[in-house]
Amino acid sequence: MEMSLEGISMIIKGSTYINGKYENCYIGIENGKIDFVKKSLKTNEDVKNLEGVIIPAGIDMHVHFRDPGMTHKEDFYTGSVSAACGGITTVMDMPNTDPPTNSFQRLKKKIKMGEDKSVIDFGLYGLLSDEVDKMAELTDFFKVYMASSTGDQQIDKEKLESLLTQAYSHDLKVAFHCEDEDLFNEVGKDLAGHNEHRPLKSEMRAIEKLKDQPDGDKYICHLTSKKSLDKAADQGFLTEVTPHHLFLSEEAFLGPFGKVNPPLRKDRDRYSIWEAFERGEIDFIASDHAPHLEEEKDDFLEAPSGVPGVETLYPLLLNAVSRGRIDLSTVIEAVVLNPAKRLGLKRGKIKEGYDAELINIDFRDTETIDQEKLHYKCEWSPFEGFQGIFPKNVISKGEFLVKEKEFVGEKGTGEYIGDD
Repeated sequence: MEMSLEGISMIIKGSTYINGKYENCYIGIENGKIDFVKKSLKTNEDVKNLEGVIIPAGIDMHVHFRDPGMTHKEDFYTGSVSAACGGITTVMDMPNTDPPTNSFQRLKKKIKMGEDKSVIDFGLYGLLSDEVDKMAELTDFFKVYMASSTGDQQIDKEKLESLLTQAYSHDLKVAFHCEDEDLFNEVGKDLAGHNEHRPLKSEMRAIEKLKDQPDGDKYICHLTSKKSLDKAADQGFLTEVTPHHLFLSEEAFLGPFGKVNPPLRKDRDRYSIWEAFERGEIDFIASDHAPHLEEEKDDFLEAPSGVPGVETLYPLLLNAVSRGRIDLSTVIEAVVLNPAKRLGLKRGKIKEGYDAELINIDFRDTETIDQEKLHYKCEWSPFEGFQGIFPKNVISKGEFLVKEKEFVGEKGTGEYIGDD
């Protein structure tokens, strides 16, 4: 007997990752939601058979799409297309733009920019400021820079306690760039020197100082070693690690193209966070996508810190899964389930009632990362030559964003997820 499929906009079929195992399923999608997941289905409707594996699309909790003010490096359109082609259908964008997102009006304008340009859903961090009460009407997420970085939006240390008290009175969520400039050394002339300039102890000291700040939600960005990871976790803080700190070290032959804050550490630190990731001890893996043009990276001392990474985030991790280095369930937890929980989204599971944010991959389809195939406006990647598994198909809101590795979405279809 055929079931009624009235209202169903798409039916896909394939090997589907559900509850830690692969099952051949039919997935029906209606109004951007998963309407049913069935092992068998009798229907005359068109069924799209997807070869390979169907898994949840990713969420990147930390990107810098450079809109407004630095759109020669990236903007909401190019950044979101890059994300989509890497299997990411939701991002959280940071506030160190030009001008910084530190007021209600600037936040409101930035939301409109994203709605006009983004091809995927997005949320925004506000820069913690005197307007936190008003900005809380538009976002629950704020960022604090405890040391200078791109955009130089370091918060006044004397204000931090009072602003956090205000933020936590609204139950807001606060992310921290943790480095203590009092422990910085002489500026370095190469990656090893940059590591010494902004040493691990400065990261750990900044994390330590946070325990004396008002109680509330604390999310520590781009941790670089098991030591700092443990210190943050011991204090009950949420932990984030980037792919560049997982896959790269100060020994990489990248020169100024590997300059990032906090720095690439020694291989022993990189190995230590990989081992923690394998054990499921990291809450979030996020790209910290922070593009700059190649010509800006010409001289090490003058080069701004930051590397692009949103398009390669998921592919690098999926390749690690294919090599048996880490379980797919651990990757999905850090790239989808935990971010979805934090954002209040029903994503990360292929289950009735969940958002139909899905990607289709083939674990045998490993390819060499080539900047000419990526979609960044900056036109380079620190992972050039690495192996990745890119999605063949990406589905968002019941529509294809990527078909057979070609972007087919439309500008302005992404939605702001900060609205209740």
